[in-house]
Amino acid sequence: MPFVAYVHAREPDPDPDERPAWEPEWRLWRWVAAALVLAAAASLTQGLVSLVLVLAVFVLGCRAALEALPNGDGLREHRQ
Repeated sequence: MPFVAYVHAREPDPDPDERPAWEPEWRLWRWVAAALVLAAAASLTQGLVSLVLVLAVFVLGCRAALEALPNGDGLREHRQ
């Protein structure tokens, strides 16, 4: 029995909202850059100022993770 399969004659049109694979995700990298700047500032300071800067680095890292990870709304987006 020969193998018969459907072959796409052409690629589907790309989604206009979808960015090309080679384009960087600037929304993500702005949070990473800000976190790096604050981490450098936290390493140069001492005491309470350093603590506040480290907490700000943590918050910026969480914001970067939110940008990088897909929408995790669980079953709220589920449709049958």
